[in-house]
Amino acid sequence: MHPHRLQQLVASVPDTVDADQRAKLLAHVQASDRCRVRIERLGAELDRVLDGVGSSDRAVDLARELDGLERVQQRMDRRLTALVEELTSTPRAVAYDDGVPA
Repeated sequence: MHPHRLQQLVASVPDTVDADQRAKLLAHVQASDRCRVRIERLGAELDRVLDGVGSSDRAVDLARELDGLERVQQRMDRRLTALVEELTSTPRAVAYDDGVPA
């Protein structure tokens, strides 16, 4: 996830969330951002290898690792987005036919 989008998501979480929820959010943010950084680093290294600076075996290894990290990044971003939605949603009272909330 792009750092700006990450900041927007975190900023949308109210300050009223408790310490455990804030710690969970921070763990998700750090994992997502760490994944992004590793993807950028591996992509740059793969580019160098494909420019003739390394072996074809190394290029395949880097491409395989990059593919895995890109899949993990998508999963981490979905989990982070779901957590932010959970933390920012307002609980709704369920009303039954008698008009009394559950």
